[in-house]
Amino acid sequence: MTRQRPPGRSESGFTLTELLVTIVILGVIAILLPKAIILGLRFTAGTEKRVAATSALGTLGRYFYGDVQSADRVTTDPACGVADVIVHLSRPGADVVYTYDRPTGALNRVKCTDAGVVTTLLGRFDHATSTHPVTLSCGAETSCTPPMEVTLTVQSDPAAPPTALTAVRRSSPS
Repeated sequence: MTRQRPPGRSESGFTLTELLVTIVILGVIAILLPKAIILGLRFTAGTEKRVAATSALGTLGRYFYGDVQSADRVTTDPACGVADVIVHLSRPGADVVYTYDRPTGALNRVKCTDAGVVTTLLGRFDHATSTHPVTLSCGAETSCTPPMEVTLTVQSDPAAPPTALTAVRRSSPS
């Protein structure tokens, strides 16, 4: 014997309790989801800046060591049409200048030869957090005229300790 349902009455659907629980859960999700998205975007932006700074530091290192080893003179004099020079490394037939452009945050390597000028973008640093992320010091010597060690200090993140790149020049010009 099967039970008959009264006409016009269906047992499909939600109870009032189920509906209230669903509304409360959706409310909690609606409140927390935008906060989680904003936190994720902030984390991503910070990570992106750190990755860009690390990449710039790696690119700088690839050029810097070879440029210093082949340099006959190290100064901060203008060269290659660049006035705001971090370091000027010269050797017969070529000058290499490292420069930082504050408005764009660009760290550049400019190489001048008789054949022309080649500018290489080494990377970008957040110009809002640091006025000069790359500075020059010359080992234990105070003057940059004839140093054997040349050190660039890179401060890509004010919250992190600076990174020092030290390269040694050859002992005599070739």
